[in-house]
Amino acid sequence: MSTQTVSSLTLLVPLDGSPLAEQALPLARMLAALAPTSVHLLRVIPPAIVSNLVRHEAVLLGAAGDTLGDRDEQLDYMREALQAEAETYLEQQAGTLAEQVHSVDYEVAFGTPAEQIVAAAARYGDSIIVMATHGKGGLLRWALGSVTTRVLQTTGHPVLVARGSKVDHAPTVTPPLRRIMVALDGSLTAERALPMATSLARAAHGDMLLTQVIEPADSPIAALTADEATGRLRELAFGYLDRIAEQSTRHIGRHVTTSVPVGHVAEEIVEEAARKHIDLIVLGRHGLGGAQPAFLGGTAEKVTQASAVPLLVAG
Repeated sequence: MSTQTVSSLTLLVPLDGSPLAEQALPLARMLAALAPTSVHLLRVIPPAIVSNLVRHEAVLLGAAGDTLGDRDEQLDYMREALQAEAETYLEQQAGTLAEQVHSVDYEVAFGTPAEQIVAAAARYGDSIIVMATHGKGGLLRWALGSVTTRVLQTTGHPVLVARGSKVDHAPTVTPPLRRIMVALDGSLTAERALPMATSLARAAHGDMLLTQVIEPADSPIAALTADEATGRLRELAFGYLDRIAEQSTRHIGRHVTTSVPVGHVAEEIVEEAARKHIDLIVLGRHGLGGAQPAFLGGTAEKVTQASAVPLLVAG
C-alpha cells in the first residue's frame, strides 16, 4: 500500500446514513480533483440492528394483543426492508458524486461494520478508505469513532480520517489541498507514508512540510545540560529531515520545508498543523509510538481527536 500513487484513485467511503459520517464525502471530492477516481460507497447494517428492530416490533404487537409470526420470516423481511432503505440512500449519495468522479457504485453489507469495511477494501485492491470519525446518531447508526479505530487496527490500506462535527447537514464545499504535513520520527516505518504524501503533493501542486517532534530532555545527558541535549536532538532532527526534504523536492518539483517543534508528540503535531495552516496531516501506519502501531491509542488517535485537520494514515 505504501507505493500507491495518485495517477488513479480508488476510494472506499463507508457511510452510516448520518450527516456526521457524510463529512467524509468532501474529502473524497478533494481527492477526486487530483486524478481519475472510482468511488465505492458502503453501508453496513449490523446484525444486532436487524434483531433489535424485530424484537421491538414484537413488543409493540404484543402490547396490541397480536403476535409477530415466524421469527425467521420476520428477520428476512426486516433485512430486505433495511437493504432497500440503504440502497435508496446510497443511490442518492452516489448521484451527488457522479459529476466529479470517474465512476461511482455502492453496496449494502450485513455484518460487523469494521470487518465489512476492511473486507471491502481488500476486494477493491489498492483503495484508500475515506471515513469520518465520531459519527453516531440514532438506532441505525454506528459508533464511528470505535469503527474507525478498529479499521485502522486491522487494515493494511491507507485510511483518510476526518473528525466529524455535529451538523444538521453534511458540508458540500470541497476542502483545498494546498499544504501537506508529514510527521516523521526518524524510523523507516514512519517513512513508508512518504510515497503517498509526495504523490498527493505533486498531484495537488501543493506544499509539503516535514515535521519531527522532539520531546525535551528532562535531565542532563553526558556533558550536556538538559537544554543543550534538547538542542542537539533538534540539530540531528533537522539534518535528518533536510536529507529527506531534498529527495522529496525532486519528486514533487517544489521546495519542501522542515520543522522540529519541541514537546509532546501528538500535541505538537496538532499545534504545528494549526500554525502552518496545514490541510492534511500524514502519519505512517507504524512509528511515532515505538513498537505499537501509531493508531493504537497513540499518536494518530490523539491527533484525530484533537485536530480539525484531516489525517491520512498510510504506509
